Amino acid sequence: MRSYQTALAVVLLAVSLFTGGNVSHAAAPLPVPPDAQNFIQPFFLIFDRNEDQVIVFLANHPVYEAIEVLVTRRAGQQPLLRAIITRHDTDQIDHINDPQLARERAELLPERRTVYRPILYEQREVAGIVTSRLRFKSYRGEDIDLHFQALAPVSTALEGLIATEHAREEALPVLWSNARAFASRETRLTLDGVSYPLRPGPQPGSLFGVYSAGFLLGVVYETSLELYLLRSPRRLAEGEKWVYLDNLGNQHVYEIIEVAGEQLTIHKTTTSPTLTEEFITVQREGNGLQLRSVRATGRGRGGSPPSPSRPGFVLELSGGGEFSLSVDEHVRLITGSVSIEQGANSAAWILRPEQPEWATIFVVRATVTRVGNRFVQESMVGEPASGSAATARHQP
Repeated sequence: MRSYQTALAVVLLAVSLFTGGNVSHAAAPLPVPPDAQNFIQPFFLIFDRNEDQVIVFLANHPVYEAIEVLVTRRAGQQPLLRAIITRHDTDQIDHINDPQLARERAELLPERRTVYRPILYEQREVAGIVTSRLRFKSYRGEDIDLHFQALAPVSTALEGLIATEHAREEALPVLWSNARAFASRETRLTLDGVSYPLRPGPQPGSLFGVYSAGFLLGVVYETSLELYLLRSPRRLAEGEKWVYLDNLGNQHVYEIIEVAGEQLTIHKTTTSPTLTEEFITVQREGNGLQLRSVRATGRGRGGSPPSPSRPGFVLELSGGGEFSLSVDEHVRLITGSVSIEQGANSAAWILRPEQPEWATIFVVRATVTRVGNRFVQESMVGEPASGSAATARHQP
């Protein structure tokens, strides 16, 4: 069974859960610590660098609150399009024009409904004014037709972090727009041929909708996987790997690409188009490896081309029990505290956002538990992070 992952990948964890299988090797400068025999990144991180985004807000639809589309241009292929319907109950339904990716996301993110749909998206610019058209069939079979026309040219003065409370039970989102233009009165939306009026958006000045040029989307998702260890390093040296197979059929490879004293850099790739590559830094301390940072680049399968010069979606963990989330050069957009709860057969990483204030509801609890010969990797968002019998401690 094919499978797909989105993790999303933001923190690398050194789980202190035993496993065997390592063959003794010639003397190594850095032997594998006992608590690092099984090394798993606990957070599901996904990063999308979209060239364009269009969103409009409905005034009086009985079910829908907003309709938007994210556009990612791909060399030699049609653009990847994700049309999102946001309901009044804050549920969001993804419509994706790539059937393989749609299937993967549906399996990996069961709490967020995803369907495959052919999508028409056309965009042009005349005298600096962006116009676009979006057409697709909704998950309920409605013919959605959006004509968007900007009021003025795109402006970098409108760049910034976008506050959101959508999907609070399934994801911690970090949304950044590099430049924007507001919709004009010429913007129209019809569902099954019926025209629906539009209302102002949450940003001052947005009367009907917004177009973004350069829309960066980093997400820590709520989901779970079962992992089976296929290979672990004989020593902490360049080229050594941890290799896992998950319950969806994806392979996850953590390869050590640099050793600098007690610090390691690890390159994580998967066979899932949903989950993108990650670069992880860890510090060897005592019997384990302490996670310091995870960078999700947004590049899929294998990560064979050169890594992008821009950072992507970055999770940083300090030695003082703090964390931050950044996208590209926009650093520390969300900050807060991090702690670890250590159990007999499990370890849980807990992120508690503190700034900005709207993000405090998105508490993330990422857990790795050993059950027999498998490992359960689970991330929860928006749930209370207390109530565990395990011992809590700050990230050292």
